[in-house]
Amino acid sequence: MDSCPNIAGNQVAYRKKSGYFSLVAVIVFIIIVSLYDFGFWKILVFLPAIVMSISLLEASNKTCIVYSTMGIKHMGEKYQRERDSEFLKIQRKRSIKIVINGTLIAVFITGLVFYLF
Repeated sequence: MDSCPNIAGNQVAYRKKSGYFSLVAVIVFIIIVSLYDFGFWKILVFLPAIVMSISLLEASNKTCIVYSTMGIKHMGEKYQRERDSEFLKIQRKRSIKIVINGTLIAVFITGLVFYLF
């Protein structure tokens, strides 16, 4: 089984909002960096970039990295303990992939900003 989400509904919407807000922060940061010379401080774009990438990846995969670590899910109005060990194993693997991919995306964005601006 490949799909074992641990979030739904308002939890997915919350992560989308967080991701899009962070995307706006990244864009604003890039605009400011392109107007002024911040030198080495340009690497600070990594912070909103990692929030953006992990939030959007969590929303698209419907998997919260914190919830999968804790073994819980939030599919509606309340938290529930994940009882199926296979689902939990899949969720944890997916959360590791989300962290790795989110970090790679943030590093890529940071590299672009650092070397192009």
